[in-house]
Amino acid sequence: MTPSESPATPITVTSTDLPIVHVRIVSSRPYELVKEALETQLGRLSDAIRELLRKNEIEAVREALKAAAGENGLAIHYIGPHGDWLALQGARRKATSYLIGNVLYAVQMTSIDLASGLYAPLRVILYEDASGCSVFEYDRPSTQFGQFHQPGIDDVAAILDQRLHALLIKVCTP
Repeated sequence: MTPSESPATPITVTSTDLPIVHVRIVSSRPYELVKEALETQLGRLSDAIRELLRKNEIEAVREALKAAAGENGLAIHYIGPHGDWLALQGARRKATSYLIGNVLYAVQMTSIDLASGLYAPLRVILYEDASGCSVFEYDRPSTQFGQFHQPGIDDVAAILDQRLHALLIKVCTP
């Protein structure tokens, strides 16, 4: 064997079927009002917080994350303009996806099992349906995180279930 050669690295691939509970919340409240309510209720995971982390200012990061999560315990990590992207097909629609979560919760879970980071932050989509109603859709966090079979992760996932659902119901209610 030459120095540039190495023995074959074994690779293991597994797959698991997961039971996921998908939640759909429909509101007669106009899309624009629901979108505005969601975006004003939640703080943001900002570049300023990331800069504090880069500088290793851990206590300042922790405080900034708590502030961003606010009373709802959740913050927006990313806003995806899916309806605007449909301009590539000729017509925009009212549809926005969000990555919503709490880094402090994610750290609790990923410290137990790093693979749980696949589902943190949570994905939520808001769109206007054909009848003019606002619709939120998401997969229940506890059913995503349940695959790890870890009580510490399950406890946090149950909190996320409650917080996300309560938030979405609140912004759908006039």
